[in-house]
Amino acid sequence: MILAIESTCDETGAAVVKKKQGRNGVEVIANITASSAEMHNKYGGIVPEVAAREQLRVIGSVIEEAMNKAGLKYENLEAIAVAYGPGLMGSLLVGVETAKTLAYVHQKKLLAVNHMQAHLLANWIDDEPKLPGVGLVVSGGHTDLVWLESMSEWFELGGTRDDAAGECFDKCARALGLPYPGGVSIERVAENAKSIGVKLPRPLKGGSGYDMSFSGLKEALLREVKSRGELDESDRAGLAKEVNEAVVESLVEKTEKAIKGKHPKSVLLAGGVAANKLLRKKIKKICDELGVEMYVPEIKYCTDNAAMIGAAAVLRPKEADVFELNPDPGLDIFG
Repeated sequence: MILAIESTCDETGAAVVKKKQGRNGVEVIANITASSAEMHNKYGGIVPEVAAREQLRVIGSVIEEAMNKAGLKYENLEAIAVAYGPGLMGSLLVGVETAKTLAYVHQKKLLAVNHMQAHLLANWIDDEPKLPGVGLVVSGGHTDLVWLESMSEWFELGGTRDDAAGECFDKCARALGLPYPGGVSIERVAENAKSIGVKLPRPLKGGSGYDMSFSGLKEALLREVKSRGELDESDRAGLAKEVNEAVVESLVEKTEKAIKGKHPKSVLLAGGVAANKLLRKKIKKICDELGVEMYVPEIKYCTDNAAMIGAAAVLRPKEADVFELNPDPGLDIFG
């Protein structure tokens, strides 16, 4: 059994997980998440100091609830795992220092987990994807296209050159007067919207590589909103629909190119933006046409959560020294 802790951004999570008997999948015994997202709505995005203070307030009770739900005491644990990056420094400190203290006091192994790797490895919760595979990790801070040759060998195919897809959603939502988190708000408003004849750019579309870009799309939307003045509901919905389609098209085009170029056994979606219905639908259609299995975690395991941190600790364990582990806000997916 492993106790896993997540505190990289605005969520505070604790989970108890274990490896499935005789298999490569991961079983979740308990998974508790406390979010401060509502606190950030009035700011239109995450305020790091607000997030860290709230995490400091709730992390003890979140861990206690996860342990109680699992029916365990610390002596029953094999290790304590924690996401040490990437993320917000203040938030990371809360989780890392808590995990180090618990590991030291209870004399347990400390496992350091890369938050972005954990997003991909959430696909192994109650499942066993076949490798090699193409992984698309899409979140508020990252957009990465990854080749997974095996569980231990990962290689970069491409990623965003500027804004992450989730960041683009958040900034576009703010421009449209929609609440945070932006991806959820834009998808909700766009679902039944009609086109208003606006075509936003899809930067790097048709390019030779696997890289993506979203800053140009965001800037084009800002100009469109400014030119229209006060938006009515029809304009707001139509622009939200176009933003949703533009972001998804960019992600789908590069993923399809990777599938055709690399011939994987599976495609793995991950990250908060992987909850997007249009993205799931379009990637699934391509995978069905090309005879490739598509995997995507349950919605509750797409957004930040501790169960995925536990999955990464089970599948790619990395032991750390309780006196030497420090947060790494700039850690990349291959770190």
